[in-house]
Amino acid sequence: MHIVFGVSEYFPLVKMGGLADFSGSFTENLAGLGHKVSVVLPGYSVIDRNRFNVESTGIRLSIPIGKKSVPGFVSRIRMSENLSVYLIENEDYFNREHLFGTEDGGYEDNAERFLFFSRAILELADRLGDVDVLHTNDWHTSIALFYLKEYYQKLGKLTGVKSILTIHNLGYQGLFWHHDMHLLNMGWEHFTPEGIEFYNYINYLKSGIVYADEITTVSPSYACEIQTAEFGFGLDGVLRSRSDHLTGILNGVNYKLWNPWFDRNIESRYSRKQFGGKLANKLNFQREMGLAEDPDTPLITIITRLTEQKGIDLILPVFDMMMELGIQFVMLGTGKNEFEDFFRGAEHRYRGRVASYIGYSEGVAHRIHAAGDIYLMPSRYEPCGLSQLYAMKYGNVPLVRLVGGLRDTVTATDRGIEQATGFGFEYYSPYTLYETLNSAVTLYRENRETFRKIARNGMKLNFSWSETVKRYLKIYKK
Repeated sequence: MHIVFGVSEYFPLVKMGGLADFSGSFTENLAGLGHKVSVVLPGYSVIDRNRFNVESTGIRLSIPIGKKSVPGFVSRIRMSENLSVYLIENEDYFNREHLFGTEDGGYEDNAERFLFFSRAILELADRLGDVDVLHTNDWHTSIALFYLKEYYQKLGKLTGVKSILTIHNLGYQGLFWHHDMHLLNMGWEHFTPEGIEFYNYINYLKSGIVYADEITTVSPSYACEIQTAEFGFGLDGVLRSRSDHLTGILNGVNYKLWNPWFDRNIESRYSRKQFGGKLANKLNFQREMGLAEDPDTPLITIITRLTEQKGIDLILPVFDMMMELGIQFVMLGTGKNEFEDFFRGAEHRYRGRVASYIGYSEGVAHRIHAAGDIYLMPSRYEPCGLSQLYAMKYGNVPLVRLVGGLRDTVTATDRGIEQATGFGFEYYSPYTLYETLNSAVTLYRENRETFRKIARNGMKLNFSWSETVKRYLKIYKK
C-alpha cells in the first residue's frame, strides 16, 4: 500500500514529545514491511538541514487561505527505500523558534498555519498519486479529513483514498474562534454541532473525528475513557457516536534506541540477567548531576512536560514530605513557569539531593532511566505514555496513576509481587501519591531483592512495534 502520513513532529528530524517518537518508529516499521510511506511534515526552520540530505522535489504549492493565495514548496528527505519525509516549506509559517507557540500559549495564527499545512498534505497526496490511505495525527492535521470528504472527493480527486485519524491527546483540539471561518473558504453550513463547530468555536480535531473513516487512539483504556464526560473534553458524545469506528492500539517502543544493553548514552551496559551495571550508572549519574554519591539512597526520577496533565500539581504539595523519606530526586522537563521555578527552588533548598534539568536532552533522559530506581508518572490522564515503557526496560520501576495507557502497561503490586512491574494508585490526590511512594521506598530499603524482582519483571516485557503495526495494517486493509 501507499500511505500518506501527516504529522506535526517526527523523530529524528524534530521532537517535542511522544508524538515524534511514535511517528518515527511507526513509519520506519511500516516501510520495513514493504509499504510505501510518504510522511508529510511542516518544514520547520529548527530541522537541521545540514544533518539530513534535503532535496528539492520541484513541487510548488498555492493554498487558498481566506482571500489570499499562500505559496509554498515541497522538499524531501529519503529516509530509506520505502520511506520519504516531505517537508512543506513556508518561511512565514514555519521559520520560528518554537513549533506551536511559546510558554504564553499557541501562536495567534495557528489556525492559518495548520490549515495551510493540512491542505498542503492533500495537494501533495494528489500530486504523488496512487495513495491508498491518508493517516493523520492530532489536531494539527485533522482538518485535512474535512477537506478530503467535502472538497477534494467532491471534485473527483483522491476518490479512492481512505482516512484514519489517530488521537494522541484529546486535551489538545485546535480550537479557533468562529471569525476564522473565512480562512477555510467553505460554507457556513459546515459550522454546525454535527460538523466542525464546537461551542461556537471551530474545532480542528473534531473535524477529523467526524470525517475520518476510522479513528484510533494509543491505548485500549484511553479509547474507552475518552467516551466519558470525565476524560472526553467535551467530545465524548461525538466519540460515542463513532464508537464503531474507534480502536485503541498500544504504542510500541523502539528497542534499538531504548535498551540498556545497547545504549551508547549510558556509562555501563546492563540487562535483566546482568543487572550489576545499573548501580555503576547510578553512581556516575549522581556525580554528573551534583548529587551525593550513595548507592543505597532511592533515586526518584521524572521526565515530563511540566503541566497539570502530568500530575505535577500532585507532587508540589507533598514534595517536602517526599524528601523527608530520605530520597534523591531528579527532574528533566520544561513547561509552566511556576512549575519550573518550583523545581529550581527545590534544587537550591535540597542541594546535593535534588537536581532539576529545565529543558530536554535525549542523552540525559537515557541516563536518568539507567540511574533511576523509581520513575514517577502520576498523570491526571495519559493516552498511552512512552516514558513508563522506557523506564521499565531500564529497571527504573514506574510509580503511576492507573489511568489510560498506564493502566494497560503497568501491573501494580496489589495484583501480586510475582507479576508486578510497578506501583500504582487510582485516587487523584497528593496524599495518595505520597502514600504510594512511601510504600515503594520502604520496599526498596527493607527488601531490595523483592524490589529488584519488580524491576526485572518490567525489563522482561516487550512492547515492540511489530504487534502495533500489525493492528494498524488490519485497519488499513479494512
